[in-house]
Amino acid sequence: MAYYQAKRRGLYVIDERFVGRSIEVYMLDGSKLMGLVDEVANYEIGMMVGNEAVIVSRQAIAYVVTGQSDIHGYGECCDKEYVLDEDLIGSDAMVKLLNGQDISGRIVKITKNEIALLYQNKAYVVPREVVSYIKILRKI
Repeated sequence: MAYYQAKRRGLYVIDERFVGRSIEVYMLDGSKLMGLVDEVANYEIGMMVGNEAVIVSRQAIAYVVTGQSDIHGYGECCDKEYVLDEDLIGSDAMVKLLNGQDISGRIVKITKNEIALLYQNKAYVVPREVVSYIKILRKI
């Protein structure tokens, strides 16, 4: 099991370290879920929303909002799989989502499947699959 978790750690910002933490999940359909992370898997996130257990498909997530301190460590990314890689960590960027929404902030973590940005004391975790384009506003 430890091998599985270590391997998954390079794929997602939201991993097993989020268990017990509060997050806001904004869905592609426009709905919002707020609750505690109960379990994390490759394709789903289990949450307690109020007194109900909810299983969220990662494919349905537009973005997740959490606290800045919830972003852990350094993401292992994508050796020549993507142009957006570790070299751009620290850059200010604007992320345009497929639904037309914009999220701006400083890139703080990049994994194979997710990008984390900081803006006004919050962390935004965006799945790569919902990104239309990313504009680098200031590269460090």
